[in-house]
Amino acid sequence: MSSYEHIVGIYLAAGHSSRMGTCKLSLPFAGVPLGAMALKEIAQSKINSLLIVTKDLQTSWLRSVEMLLTNTVHWENIISLQAHLGQSYSLQAGIQRAIQIGADSVVIFLADQPFITSHTINHLIHQSNKEKDFVAAFDGEHTKPPILFQKKAFPFLLSTTGDQGARSLLKRGILKGVKIHVDPSKLIDIDTKEQYEYSKSLFNGVII
Repeated sequence: MSSYEHIVGIYLAAGHSSRMGTCKLSLPFAGVPLGAMALKEIAQSKINSLLIVTKDLQTSWLRSVEMLLTNTVHWENIISLQAHLGQSYSLQAGIQRAIQIGADSVVIFLADQPFITSHTINHLIHQSNKEKDFVAAFDGEHTKPPILFQKKAFPFLLSTTGDQGARSLLKRGILKGVKIHVDPSKLIDIDTKEQYEYSKSLFNGVII
């Protein structure tokens, strides 16, 4: 990874929380909204710019960390008007803007992964190079975000459809890269009330 590369984070936060039954990103988690948890770590990582993709501008959980972000990283809130059609549309909105601001690579994040750390992000960045299309986190069983994609993979990311995310490209073997093993507890994503309660107890009891 060259020091002059422009690394852009794309934070996908435009989902509808259908399995939760309420806006999960606004739920309280360790004293802040769930959707804001990972942003603190991303802001402290080697990401140069951050694009936060939401489905509207009235995002209360994001307002809670605006000052933190402004003081640590260049960031923008991107609105995905077609977010209701599937995650691929939010991903494409982020990639299109990343291209406009001159990204050499992007790191895809999901807003419902509260345990992501700057250490994990920086590890992915350090393992990246122009020979690899991607560097992905791996929990020992599944490939999960965060996933770093080099610029040459952008056209493939723009070709995803419906609710297919970046992981669909990896499953199909279209791109070549490496998987970096990460503690599974750091990659937990929250979709249901049960997962939310479990993750809160995990945070309070195990993860500092």
